[in-house]
Amino acid sequence: MFYSKSKKARLWLLAGMLLPSVLVILVPVGAGLWITGEQSLGYVPLIGQTELSLDVYRELFVSRIFYSSLSFSLMVSLFSTLISAVLAVLLALWLRRYVNKSKWLQFLIQFNLPLPHVVGAMAIWMLLGQSGYLSRLAYWAGIIQEPAAFPVLVQDQVGAGIILEYIWKEVPFIAVSIISILKAWVLPYERQLRLLGASSWQRFRLVTFPFMLPPLLSSSIIVFAYTFGSFEVPYILGSVSQPALPILAYEAYTNPDLTYRPEAMAINMVITLISVVLVFLYLKWGEHHTVQQS
Repeated sequence: MFYSKSKKARLWLLAGMLLPSVLVILVPVGAGLWITGEQSLGYVPLIGQTELSLDVYRELFVSRIFYSSLSFSLMVSLFSTLISAVLAVLLALWLRRYVNKSKWLQFLIQFNLPLPHVVGAMAIWMLLGQSGYLSRLAYWAGIIQEPAAFPVLVQDQVGAGIILEYIWKEVPFIAVSIISILKAWVLPYERQLRLLGASSWQRFRLVTFPFMLPPLLSSSIIVFAYTFGSFEVPYILGSVSQPALPILAYEAYTNPDLTYRPEAMAINMVITLISVVLVFLYLKWGEHHTVQQS
């Protein structure tokens, strides 16, 4: 293997080894952002539009349905992330001492991680829809007069079905991230504090919570960014009259009238910008946290 004592030579060698993987990641993403950006500025030669302008963004930022979809997407992502994070913390604290002792418990925690969201969305739809299993069970038990009288939890105005699907999928994801930290680092410190006479609340405040905070925040930001830009779950479980932002972009993109294409790309740029801001905030927070730890 090539080896040099020169730091500069080692850096060049490392850069050369990373270059292929970096190109594979950056070239498609960069090309996609370039095409999306220029079309969002009105550059669509297919329909004779070759001049760049901000007219699409001006129209978008005064559109009532755009702000309605934006607030709906932010609300669904915020509630999904907060509820998932709280439930994941409780689940991790409860299960951390038993995970290593039971392979079945490890399987139950992680079984839905490889499943795609569309599978969970279809399961929620068949379970909680007004013609789903629970509505039929309630009708059979005499709780409701007809299956249609079951509460509207799917394709509703507040996105209850969407939030439930995200919680079902993301709670294990966040919990697994926290449990891995708790098992590796926290237990020895907690034993020492217990020997020194610290109470349960003092052990949680001084050791457990500070250690679980980094994986909790990082996984929560990932969950928020994903749920904000996700398409398939709102498409299956969302209401037609209250579309999420990705659905609004999809409807504009698939419109037979190609003059709507810049609007779709502008919405995609807004989604990308918000996701990039979240990543930037996470990186700044991680840098600040690393400095404090050191």
